[in-house]
Amino acid sequence: MGKDFKSLVTRCIYVGKMNDNAKKLKIATEELKDLGNNVMKRVKLCEEQQQMKRLDKVQTWLRQADTVIKEAEEYFLMSSSSSSSGLISSSHKMEKKICKKLKEVQEIKSRGMFEVVAESTGGIGGGAGGGLTIKDSDEQTIGLEAVSGLVWRCLTMENTGIIGLYGVEGVGKTTVLTQVNNRLLQQKANGFDFVLWVFVSKNLNLQKIQDTIREKIGFLDRTWTSKSEEEKAAKIFEILSKRRFALFLDDVWEKVDLVKAGVPPPDAQNRSKIVFTTCSEEVCKEMSAQTKIKVEKLAWERAWDLFKKNVGEDTIKSHPDIAKVAQEVAARCDGLPLALVTIGRAMASKKTPQEWRDALYILSNSPPNFSGQIS
Repeated sequence: MGKDFKSLVTRCIYVGKMNDNAKKLKIATEELKDLGNNVMKRVKLCEEQQQMKRLDKVQTWLRQADTVIKEAEEYFLMSSSSSSSGLISSSHKMEKKICKKLKEVQEIKSRGMFEVVAESTGGIGGGAGGGLTIKDSDEQTIGLEAVSGLVWRCLTMENTGIIGLYGVEGVGKTTVLTQVNNRLLQQKANGFDFVLWVFVSKNLNLQKIQDTIREKIGFLDRTWTSKSEEEKAAKIFEILSKRRFALFLDDVWEKVDLVKAGVPPPDAQNRSKIVFTTCSEEVCKEMSAQTKIKVEKLAWERAWDLFKKNVGEDTIKSHPDIAKVAQEVAARCDGLPLALVTIGRAMASKKTPQEWRDALYILSNSPPNFSGQIS
């Protein structure tokens, strides 16, 4: 009787420990599942939307996590069978296996907090740490090479953290920003952990900027949408303050409070850079730009060359009267590269003088817009 009672107590102790650890293993396994799903979402975002390549260490971790989750789930079934078998030796062995598997799950879980999950593949769409290569036509960059070179040099200067590009609409500010962004991404050893592109636009929305940055840095959290603006800023700051980043802000109409958005100010210590485009020189001052670069209109000779390149020599020479009218049309574009490109392409198939005179009439009464049409 005494021996049986002692045996029963011993078995109950082993079964009790095993059940406790089995519960802990189940909880840890569910947490690892959630973490694995989170990492995979970030990877898919980078691969499908930004055409990046997942890091080898991330792929290895995902494979290890998947294996240990399957093994843990098998242990749940085995522990149920062992606890009902009534054998002390069986319960004791199972309890040791569960303890070992629990430590393994916890160890893998501790290695799953990745700040960066993918890298640039060097092609269109990829980016360092979530950057984005923007498509750009080489034909639009004529006359802007010097400005692009100046911005590029500013990225290498220690005392310039914030760079503002300003000039009238259509002068090529976005083209310059695109060139510099792409050049930076094409150099794998560019020294930046994150290359981030954010389109700001006229209606400033700080949370939209935060959400864009959050996607670019690969941070996905199911609770993100329920976080306040301040909480989002704190999380962005936590990640970016540990990294060197280049942030490109396109089409800024008013001061963007980057600190409020969670972006650490560039300084000599973090060596990060912020480059933005705006139509207003005043915005450059409000954004505390250390370097202000005015993007000028094209000189006539270069404007005419760009226009002819987009129209095509065959069209220009298709009728004796077209060349003269074409020059007047080009002049109406007022040295704006984007208007030289859009209107030039629109006129590429027009080979009668009347069509060109109609275009000149329209331009004389309404300036060109930048959607590829004559308004």
